Amino acid sequence: MKKDFLIISNKKSRAANNVFDQFKKDFNTDILFISDIGNYNPHNKEYKNIILCSGGFNQACFDLMEDNFKESFLIQHDTTDSEDVQKFLPNRIPNLIFQRELTNNTKNIFPNVPIEPVHFAINSIYDEAYQNKDIDVSMMLTMTNPRRAPFVEHALKIAKDKLSHLNWHIKITPQSVHTPNIYKQVCNRSRIGLHYFGNSYDSIRIWELASTKTAIIMPKLRLKSTMNDHMPFNHYQEINDNFLDLEEKIIHLLENNRWKSLAEKSFNDYNENHNPAKCYEKYCEVLKRHDVI
Repeated sequence: MKKDFLIISNKKSRAANNVFDQFKKDFNTDILFISDIGNYNPHNKEYKNIILCSGGFNQACFDLMEDNFKESFLIQHDTTDSEDVQKFLPNRIPNLIFQRELTNNTKNIFPNVPIEPVHFAINSIYDEAYQNKDIDVSMMLTMTNPRRAPFVEHALKIAKDKLSHLNWHIKITPQSVHTPNIYKQVCNRSRIGLHYFGNSYDSIRIWELASTKTAIIMPKLRLKSTMNDHMPFNHYQEINDNFLDLEEKIIHLLENNRWKSLAEKSFNDYNENHNPAKCYEKYCEVLKRHDVI
């Protein structure tokens, strides 16, 4: 008897795995981590659908997919920072594509294969113990991409000059690592959290800030996953890409505590529409639309 799903993923793809873990509740599902493929025996195993999630593919993964499950419906789930569709397997064309960085500029090398948006499924880091909101503005960024540098430089200048009277928390790191507990505390304590695009338009930080009743200031999202026809997310303060209106938008939100209303709407939106459970619901909705389940 065929099982419903074989999901091949990377242990480090925690956002995608937040969705995949929920498949086991509703479907006959096996989850295989790429690091464990060497110990996996595909003999006498059949699956209706394969979800192949990007991240750290190796030759063992290629061999497994090239030699097995040729009758399975193949779903390519791309969690990388690439806007354009990639070719995961040399000799297999996917039947359906989920693309995290799906924008109006995305190029699909498989023109006859349907492509669907999917955004990071991030767990809440809300903590009532740190909801004193004693930080006016926080900026905790990692320099994953040089396009962040001008924004950081501009924000630092504002923090030291025209808005130096505010209580800022600024932490810029060269690598994609923050001390988790301190990061969680700062997000919860902040009235406003700043964000700017790094390697991608989607970001874990967006959903973590939203989960902590923090008003987000960032440029306009380009993601199809957050547009009104998918999983809309509009409760943030938009700034221009050149961020020259950053000072003005900070002042606007802090005046008359406008940040509170925006933060509350963002928090409610996260819990009602964007947490991992809701991302899983949308994922299944899309699969139903394509007659996968």
